[in-house]
Amino acid sequence: MAAIDFVSNLDENTWVHKLDPRAKLLLILSFVIIPLLFLNPVYLTTILMLGLPLWFAARIKIKPILPLLVTIVILAMSAIVFATFYNYNQPNANILFSIGSLQATDIGLYSGLILGYRIAIPCFMTIILISTTDPALLAKGLMKMKVPISVAFMFLGTLRFFPLVFEELTNISNAQTIRGVNKKGIRGSWNSFRLAVFPLLINSLRRSRTMGLAVESKGFSKMAWKEYYQDMKFSNIDIFITILTIIFLIAALYVRFVLGLGADNSVVL
Repeated sequence: MAAIDFVSNLDENTWVHKLDPRAKLLLILSFVIIPLLFLNPVYLTTILMLGLPLWFAARIKIKPILPLLVTIVILAMSAIVFATFYNYNQPNANILFSIGSLQATDIGLYSGLILGYRIAIPCFMTIILISTTDPALLAKGLMKMKVPISVAFMFLGTLRFFPLVFEELTNISNAQTIRGVNKKGIRGSWNSFRLAVFPLLINSLRRSRTMGLAVESKGFSKMAWKEYYQDMKFSNIDIFITILTIIFLIAALYVRFVLGLGADNSVVL
């Protein structure tokens, strides 16, 4: 089992990496909100295509984060499959095919594509954020945006902690391989996962306790971390991206609610 490594993507020197964390947060937030406005896979595909240039510009290495990408794809595909076979009891639904008592309908497939896009787009865009931004800078950006320090630190701790959990899971998996645990087939994979849950939980609690003691020893409970050695100022590119993001949001709202495009009343979510 490969570990997820976001740090390996922080060394690039692209313009995406150099963006102010606040500009990135606003940009990613737009890709979280806008997919929720539309109920048409064509418009959602367009939104995804608009995000691809940002992904390629960041030159993100796929291999270190491949397990996470596979997980996102599996979640999106699961939503599509579940919705396709879900019985929406729509009188105008057309049956595409049947598997035993399960019936796949066109409305179910349509709804599943929308759910899949709504899962995939925010997740893929968030990967750009966490793969191109140092978690400490991201937390500072949140605090500069007047986000409470406890919330910013929780966000920072989550970004720091998840890679450690996956690393621990990799170590446990390697230990199981050395001990000859059978991982072949669905039954073997389930048995391997079942055996890994308890040590993963214990070691994760130990790591979280160590992290908690470390921050308390630095006076976190006083909530006085408000000064930074590194000053954060918007550059011209940050201002440009922020303005572009605001235009993107306004355009999406105009298309959806003024022009009335991107909606489909037959979709059930």
